Amino acid sequence: MSVVKMTHLRLVGLSAQENKIVDRLSASGVFEVRKPDELTQKLRRGDGSFYRELMLKKSRVSFALDFIKARYTALSDHNKKNKKTGRELYPIDKLDLSSARMLITHADFEDVRAKEYDLLGVCDSLQKLSFDIVDLKTEQAELRRAAEEYAKFSASPVKMSMRERAGDVKLSIYSGGKPTDGELSALGCAFDYREDGKTYTVACRADKLAELDRLMSSNGFERCPFTDDTDARTAAAERAARADEAERAVLELSAKAVKTYAKHYGELRILYDVIGLEIERAEADAQYLKTDSTFLLEGWLPEECAARTVEEIRSECPSVFVQMLAPEERDAPPTLVRSAKIVAPYEQITNMYSPPKYRELDPNPIMSLFFFVFFGLMIGDAAYGAILAAVGFALGLSKRFDKGVKDLLLLVAMGGVSAVVWGALFGSYFAIDFGGTDVALWFNPLEDPMTLLILSIAMGVVQLAVGYVIKFVKLCMDKKPLSALFDAGSILLLFAALICLASTMLIENAPKGLTVAAIVLAAVGLALIVVFGGRKNKNVFGKVFGGLKGVYGLVNLLSDILSYCRIFGLGLATCAIGLAFNTLGEIIFGIPGIGYPVGVLILIPLHVFNLALGILGAYVHNARLQFLEFYGKFYDGGGRLFSPLGSKTKHIRFG
Repeated sequence: MSVVKMTHLRLVGLSAQENKIVDRLSASGVFEVRKPDELTQKLRRGDGSFYRELMLKKSRVSFALDFIKARYTALSDHNKKNKKTGRELYPIDKLDLSSARMLITHADFEDVRAKEYDLLGVCDSLQKLSFDIVDLKTEQAELRRAAEEYAKFSASPVKMSMRERAGDVKLSIYSGGKPTDGELSALGCAFDYREDGKTYTVACRADKLAELDRLMSSNGFERCPFTDDTDARTAAAERAARADEAERAVLELSAKAVKTYAKHYGELRILYDVIGLEIERAEADAQYLKTDSTFLLEGWLPEECAARTVEEIRSECPSVFVQMLAPEERDAPPTLVRSAKIVAPYEQITNMYSPPKYRELDPNPIMSLFFFVFFGLMIGDAAYGAILAAVGFALGLSKRFDKGVKDLLLLVAMGGVSAVVWGALFGSYFAIDFGGTDVALWFNPLEDPMTLLILSIAMGVVQLAVGYVIKFVKLCMDKKPLSALFDAGSILLLFAALICLASTMLIENAPKGLTVAAIVLAAVGLALIVVFGGRKNKNVFGKVFGGLKGVYGLVNLLSDILSYCRIFGLGLATCAIGLAFNTLGEIIFGIPGIGYPVGVLILIPLHVFNLALGILGAYVHNARLQFLEFYGKFYDGGGRLFSPLGSKTKHIRFG
């Protein structure tokens, strides 16, 4: 359970063997390409000549996936919306649009690779359909907009072409302003006003037409700009009907796309990653150094796999030259953490913060223990814990989910086991009040909250002390014994003093020597901080004030300890909220006839809500304690996770 040692692989081979060697390394899943040192000006980078072509293929497949998904969603929404309205429906087979990665075999992968040409043809067909749909949607939008414009003048019964007809009298249609009957009469116009549509149909002499337009415009009217040889109502209805036809055509093309090509959706997802891995290889190829006939490839692979991988390469390409080198001090190898199965799910907690550096101590084994204990304590209910453990292990041990989701489920499941233990100690089972019966193996937090508070703070002291012990060891390993003594040892002495003092308070007839030991340890710890806290400063004042600053820094340490009160708060809240829900249930149970069925139906979602709230709080606040309080004492992080060639897939995973 530690950071895996890496080997620097340097390989020189013939250009003709390049694809075979890279295929072998990619299939091994243990090789990460490294940018090689510039050896000589005569060497050149890999040209990556087909990189742009691969990116274009990937974009075509990505478009096809998005298009099928969009058309399927549009048809599904249309069918749901119009199921009871009598409008035409477009039955389609159910399509799994889940974003979860597909579990496939290498044979499935190779089968799709062989079908690449045909599947890219599917992508092209879908693109043509998309162009037709875009044209129809554009036409539909224009027709809808035109129908709305015509509808403004639909109250007028006259043909819109009347304005353009020759003669001394002109007809005009206006809409949208305030009535101007008096002004129109003064202008010598005949008019018809439709109150329902706020529309004027005005007849005036041709020489008065410009004056009429100014008058109507000043009163907020808009003149009908259309000259169709029909009335506006008919024109609006005709365009609305054509827009409906365009909408139906879009739905028909969508149905064609889904019915004809949705069967390829799964294969297209695999093809996306087939091309993605080829792009990854092309990007790696750009890191190679080459001559006309040879290439130089460098990278990292775990030391435990190095000999076997090199032997496999040499068995296929005997002429290849391979060097296996130990990492140098200036190197920054990637980090690969190899943990026991019970610790592995907790790696994601550390990775959320920052992976350890290659040469750094792996904190996961120690952190996982505290996370496990704190998670259960924050839930604090045995029944809740049993549910979490059962559901978490059932789902986490299946092959339905990706590694990240499985690790999260297993982490929650193990937290459930911890909650079962703490729940039994607290006597909490769905927060049921057992009356006078004491079912707690230790104490009931609702009846004795101070004990829970003391327990939470004590656990915080233990974790912080462990953090400073690790810091002490780490500084000693870095050959900094004085820093270990003054920076970590002084704090450990204060923790020892605190433990002695707490023992005198908690243990009856405690030895008087504990008090003396507490005073001595505290005095020595403070003396080390005051005297040596500013040792790195060059002048006397800096050394003095540096020590005083170290003493003031103990306030931050106290704040860190008090942060563990959140364990107390969450553990108490889960029990209290559950008890409140149960009290509500008891009231409902008392209703004659329907009490118990209704009460159970109400209590189940309430307890599910309380459990979900507890899981969220336990995960988030637990992680915060690890990141800020615990890791802040000794952990640097800043590592880069090992990313082997061929591991970056979006839609698939191999089973």
